[in-house]
Amino acid sequence: MTQCPPWCVADHDARGEPGGVEHRGETYAVPVMLEGRGHGGPHAAELLVEVSRRRDEVAVWVYLGDGWTGFSLSRESAARLSGALASALRATGTLESSGL
Repeated sequence: MTQCPPWCVADHDARGEPGGVEHRGETYAVPVMLEGRGHGGPHAAELLVEVSRRRDEVAVWVYLGDGWTGFSLSRESAARLSGALASALRATGTLESSGL
């Protein structure tokens, strides 16, 4: 096993993490409103955000999803997405009014 990064909260004594994940960060649950297909309009949901690193990899991945479906972005891609979201929110005046 490689050295545990400072953000890792995985229980390394338990059976293996799913999907070959060796190191896992804290899970952040974000309440959101989604407008999705097949739900009859906007609805409340919860998105999970979590960082992880697989065995024998140096890349850190950022998961975004509901725990059932989702996707993982490289840390660099997640940073670009975060910047684009901030720019889009600033353009609508939303980011400033939220205090972020």
